[in-house]
Amino acid sequence: MADICFSIPFSIGRVIFNSLTFLVFFGIVLLLYFRLGHRGQNWMLIVASYVFYGWWDYRFLSLLLFTTFFDYFCALWIEGQPNPAKRRLLLAASMTVNLTVLGVFKYFNFFAESLQHSLGLLGITLSFPMLHVVLPVGISFYTFLSMSYTIDVYRRELRATHNPTDFMLYVAFFPHLVAGPIVRASVLLPQCQQPRKIIPEQVANGLWLILMGYVKKVVVADRLAQVVNWGFSRGGPPFADANSWLVIYAFAFQIYSDFSGYTDIARGLSKLMGFELVVNFRAPYLVTNPADFWHNWHISLSTWLRDYLYIPLGGNRKGRLRTYGNLMITMLLGGLWHGAGAAYALWGLYHGLLLACQRAWRDFVGPRLQQAPRNTARSAWLTNALLALIFFHLVCLGWLLFRAGSLPAGVDQTKFVLHYLATLIVVPHSIHPMARAILILAAVSLFFQWKFDAMNRFSQWRVAWQVTGVVAALGAIAALGVFDGAQFIYFQF
Repeated sequence: MADICFSIPFSIGRVIFNSLTFLVFFGIVLLLYFRLGHRGQNWMLIVASYVFYGWWDYRFLSLLLFTTFFDYFCALWIEGQPNPAKRRLLLAASMTVNLTVLGVFKYFNFFAESLQHSLGLLGITLSFPMLHVVLPVGISFYTFLSMSYTIDVYRRELRATHNPTDFMLYVAFFPHLVAGPIVRASVLLPQCQQPRKIIPEQVANGLWLILMGYVKKVVVADRLAQVVNWGFSRGGPPFADANSWLVIYAFAFQIYSDFSGYTDIARGLSKLMGFELVVNFRAPYLVTNPADFWHNWHISLSTWLRDYLYIPLGGNRKGRLRTYGNLMITMLLGGLWHGAGAAYALWGLYHGLLLACQRAWRDFVGPRLQQAPRNTARSAWLTNALLALIFFHLVCLGWLLFRAGSLPAGVDQTKFVLHYLATLIVVPHSIHPMARAILILAAVSLFFQWKFDAMNRFSQWRVAWQVTGVVAALGAIAALGVFDGAQFIYFQF
């Protein structure tokens, strides 16, 4: 294939939450924020957000501005247009432009290579140009954020804002800009439009969320990353037996702690400025079925896919077979949202299959189970615990596919996954010594999930528990934290 190179090997650095540079940056933002009125705060946050994004790669500021203003004007035109056909045309234009931008920067090479390979199987030889472009950080997040605004205005579920600075702040607000959560305009835009009042309870909860996010990131995720990187840095699994599960467990708890840790920090930073972002994680590894998993994992994305893709496709209103197909299509596209590669597509299809199987079980077996005698409370608890354990391992198998999407160049992903799967059923002679450390960190992660509701209500704790929690968190960070400024996993999406 021919190569078309658009990239310039230049970056002025990165400001990530777990860096000293960011702490200085945010300290300056707070000092200015509390000295300004509402409109001054908005302008200052817009400038700070663009500085934050430009610090990653200033070249893509123009792309962020283009997406912002294109959808801002599209929404105004849609709201002011009485003709239904023209409204649909304007919405189609908005979606086409957004998806084209996303496609060029994220998916062009994947689809070009896939098409070339498919044609090659038919004996047709074609060569497509390859684009060597740098993937703009956070493009999937802010594109979906901006698109949902235009769609909501088209559906008349939201009035278009006539103040461009409010919309600029909604899209570019730096705590959620590069890795979410994907906050709907109906939730965040009014907070940009109205003066914000900060109360002590909000500050206390915000500081605790930030602290909890750092524990998840630098203590749990970055410690487990050492095992994960070692386990996936070679051409095959590191073990010849079921000790390979340890590496998969490590990645399962790494990705949860990394991503939910980012979300906690983002929500905490926002609270300190009077903003409220949506909860993005609850207890995904303590559920018993795939539907509940997606009600607890990356909630802002799963609800986005439900409201803007699954339901418009027909949801469960077109019969059983159509429902199963809609689930598969939705999750396939959800997988591709994470990355342009076969591994991400297969991960999405895998979860689509799990959801379809659950729906089929509910359709055909559920009615019979309702007629069976009910279990006692103890047996029901044991059944749920067993189902949660089984389903967690099904999720882990999906994570193996997901992690294969970022294997080193030159490693055959299919062979790697198959070799890994083959080792999982081989009984080991002994458990590797690193199991203890992995299980301890996993237990910490599960504790955060088990107590997720209490973690969001820190201001309501007794003072003794508050002091104990803060001291324990700071002690864990000081004693076990990894301070190399490792990037958050979801920044690559």
